[in-house]
This record gives sequence, C-alpha cells and structure tokens, in this order.
Amino acid sequence: MASTYPLKGLQEIRDRRLNDSVTARMGMHKKLEQTQQELSNKRKEFEDYKIWRKDEEERRYANFMNKTYSLDEIHKFNASIKQLYFREVEIEEDVKKAEYNVKQAQKEYEKALEEERLNRKKLKKLETHRDMWEMEQRKYQEIQAELELEDFSPRSSNFQ
Repeated sequence: MASTYPLKGLQEIRDRRLNDSVTARMGMHKKLEQTQQELSNKRKEFEDYKIWRKDEEERRYANFMNKTYSLDEIHKFNASIKQLYFREVEIEEDVKKAEYNVKQAQKEYEKALEEERLNRKKLKKLETHRDMWEMEQRKYQEIQAELELEDFSPRSSNFQ
C-alpha cells in the first residue's frame, strides 16, 4: 500500500507561488529594461536639444542683428529665446523623472528577485522533506514485507 505524500497540497501551493514569482520577476525585468531604454532616449533627447538650442539661438541672433526693432519686438524676441531655455529645463526634468523611474524599477525587480529566491528556498525545503518522507516510507514497507515473510516461513517441526 503506497501512501501519498501528506503535504502534497502544500507542495502544489508552493510550486504555484514559485511560478507566480518567476513570472513577476520576468515582468519586473522587462519593466526595468523599458525604463532604462526610456532613460537612454531622454538623455539623448536632452543632449540633442542642447546642441540644437545653441545653434537655434545663434541663428536667431544672427537674423535679429543689424536691424531696427521696436521695444515690443525686442521683448518678443527675448521671450522666444527664454522659451528655448525653458524647454531645455523641461527636458532635463524629464531625464530626472526617467532616472527616478529606473531606480524604482530596479527596487521592484530586486524585490521580485528576492521573493523568487525565498519561494525557491521554501519549495526546496519541502522537496527535501518529501524525499526524506519517501525514504522512510520505503524503509517502513521493507520492514513490513520482511515481517510478512517471517509470518509465512515454515517452522521447524518437532515430529521426529
């Protein structure tokens, strides 16, 4: 008579938890890669914009010089130059937000990785217990088989 492992249900639950944590870790890894790519894109955009802004500012000044303008036109020109700098600051803030998102995604990934490790450890502990239990069951069955054989072995007869 072979007995089923009494903690089989718990083992199935831990196996499911491990699968869920592996899936979560993979999702967090993908999210981390995406945020790193977004950061890379934002940094490139920032560097490109700084170069473009400098060239654009020089171009606008070149077109503006050596002409006569009213005070209102000068204010509009200065405001347009200031707007270029505001845009640069906005892009820089986007880079900082992307850096923060990468840090957060890294923390979430590490948390998911730790949860997966913990679930693996718990499952491994239960599998070790199951192996020991099965070994004890085999020993018990061998002892029971030997006892049965002893019961059916012929006894020496005293009828001589």
